[in-house]
Amino acid sequence: MTDVKSYAAAAIPHLSDAIERNSAVMERLASRLVADVKAGRSLLVFGSGHSAIFPLELYHRAGGASFVIPIVADYLMPQAGPPVVRVLERTPGVANMLLARARPMAGEMLWLSSQSGINAAVVDLALEAKKQGLVPVAFTSVAHSSAVKSRHPSGRRLFEVCDEVVDFGGRVGDAVVSVSRDVVAGPLSTLTSVLLGHSIVVAASGRLEAQGIRCVYTSVNTPEGEARNRSLEERARERDVLLS
Repeated sequence: MTDVKSYAAAAIPHLSDAIERNSAVMERLASRLVADVKAGRSLLVFGSGHSAIFPLELYHRAGGASFVIPIVADYLMPQAGPPVVRVLERTPGVANMLLARARPMAGEMLWLSSQSGINAAVVDLALEAKKQGLVPVAFTSVAHSSAVKSRHPSGRRLFEVCDEVVDFGGRVGDAVVSVSRDVVAGPLSTLTSVLLGHSIVVAASGRLEAQGIRCVYTSVNTPEGEARNRSLEERARERDVLLS
């Protein structure tokens, strides 16, 4: 019988394991992020469907970083409707046009979140990023992805085309709590992506702030927050089209 603690009982150990499993790659990404920001680069972040929560959560929020640029579009978010998103996620090139709006710089990282890592849009975006001299980083479940067939014409999955892989772990289908003999509830990919993403960004932001490079937004619902954020936004506006 499930209760209100059932999901946490599965999720909390999973999240701890994800941090330990990915500690080496996370440290590499944090160090690279510090160097990128000091060189005037930004961090591009993509997700579609419920994975769009990943870039939205990292973008322009209290405690977040001003160097994050979300690569998102309404037609790839849940509110577009499952039938719409399902078709578009499986269509090569659908997300590629979003890169142009961000005016990417060679050498910038593009973080791409996808539990399964098999849909054509996200794989194609990773391949396009490489063509443009970017560094694609997969946030994905290698276990899930390895067990299913790619929907990209190349037959390759996200973890197979990216330069770095942050592995969610988990299982095929994402959900972890058995609620009946053949039904499993409680997805882990969103929680995992957000924890891992924030962990890397916080590590990089702390090092940058310690070196006098201001990059962390403060809550605008505090007396000092809005003034601090305004100065950060002035610099971020050069790349962040959502601020213009």
